[in-house]
Amino acid sequence: MNASTHHDSTAPRPAAVRVAELLKRIDEAPDELHVDHTPAANELVTIGRPALPGLLNLMASSKAETRLHAQRVFEGILMAEMGFVPGRGFSTTDGEDRFRALWAAQGSYDWNADEDARERSLAAWRAWLDREGSRASP
Repeated sequence: MNASTHHDSTAPRPAAVRVAELLKRIDEAPDELHVDHTPAANELVTIGRPALPGLLNLMASSKAETRLHAQRVFEGILMAEMGFVPGRGFSTTDGEDRFRALWAAQGSYDWNADEDARERSLAAWRAWLDREGSRASP
C-alpha cells in the first residue's frame, strides 16, 4: 500500500480538527455589543455536541473571559438541542424549562462563581457527558 492510499484511522477527523481550531480562538474578536459572543463561539454552537468535551476544559480555565465564552457556547449547544432558535426563542413550549432543569441538575455552572463551585458543577457535567454524550439530544 502506498502512502497516498493509506488512511490512518488515528488521524483526527475534520470536525475534530475544526473544533480544536475554534476552541483555541474562542476569545478572539468579541462582538462589541455582546462581549460573550465571538465568531469562534458562534461556529462552535453550530457544530454542536462534538465541541462539548473541549468546552468543559475551557470552562475550567483560569481566565474569566475564556470561561464566559465557553459557558455561552455550552449553553447554546444544549439550548439548540432543546429547540432554541437565535432571534426567535424556543420552538417548543417546554424547551426553556427543560434546559433550565438540566442546567440546575448539573450544579448551575457559572463562569464567575468561585472555583470550588465551578469545579463541582464541571464534575457533574463531565459525568453527564459520559452518560449522555453519544445521544442525539438531552
